[in-house]
Amino acid sequence: MAPQQILDTHIHLWPSTATSSSNHSWMTRGNILAKRHGISDYLAITSPPPQGFIYVETDRRLPSTEPNIPDSASSSEIRKELELWAKEPLDELRFLRRIAEGTPEEGDGFTQEHGSRMFGCVIYAPFHLTPTVFNEYLATAKHVAGERLWSKVVGFRYLLQGKGDGAVSKMLKEQGGWWESNLCALKALEGTSDAWCFDVGIDTHRDGVEPMEAVASLIKRVRAREDREDTEGRRVKFVLNHLAKPPLSSTTTNNQPNPRWLSALSTLSPDKNIFMKLSGALNEFDNQPTPADIPTLLSALTPYFEHAFHCFPQRVMFGSDWP
Repeated sequence: MAPQQILDTHIHLWPSTATSSSNHSWMTRGNILAKRHGISDYLAITSPPPQGFIYVETDRRLPSTEPNIPDSASSSEIRKELELWAKEPLDELRFLRRIAEGTPEEGDGFTQEHGSRMFGCVIYAPFHLTPTVFNEYLATAKHVAGERLWSKVVGFRYLLQGKGDGAVSKMLKEQGGWWESNLCALKALEGTSDAWCFDVGIDTHRDGVEPMEAVASLIKRVRAREDREDTEGRRVKFVLNHLAKPPLSSTTTNNQPNPRWLSALSTLSPDKNIFMKLSGALNEFDNQPTPADIPTLLSALTPYFEHAFHCFPQRVMFGSDWP
């Protein structure tokens, strides 16, 4: 039997030059991940190796929530400030560009041939900023990425996890018009009819279900806007990361999903342009280590998997969330 072809839809990479808290705020001293994680390292531990992978942005450090851009700023002034404010996300693009173009530098962790394994990229974008600034960021990102990498961009992510109690709901309400406009701007890759996707990174384990409910409301408003404005019928795709990170338990008496989590996914189910990644859930066991044996692991995950497959038939994808 021929080996099964696997596309890993969610991995993270970074070179040895991006392994401190100045590059990733979450990468504190002593963090087990604070070392190079390149394609060579990834392929060394995968068996069988995947046919390819989708790279997902790694939450590079930003010096502030928003750049200091006055309303009167010109296009060139906006771009100049964005280049300073988003230095780390743009450096991330420079790293990805080297992968796409097969031009590794010392410490990158890949060879010239490895670029063909990167089937696509989900990169950072500041959806929380005004449409004017957002569009200038996309233009800056496209310039930094270069043609070959930009052709591999399949979507964008702005993490909505860890924002604090009620923060996501407040942001999506107060800045809702900006979010709707910026999401609707993701209409089509050049030369294709497919819209870019927005990867939804939320954490119902630590932040509760409210952020997912707020995202569901945002998607509803985006669809209404698309119905009004897009006569060609194109729709932005949304990809839910990591089963939305529900809290898991390895005990048989406490492994049933939160009813609000179930309801939120059911609400999104009819939308054929919403997808789910089975990725990252292994880190969500509550106050206990991830089970080491497969039967216990499957027992804990089965209620969540069953609901995900029920809600998103033919719209579920595998992602390892490596490393």
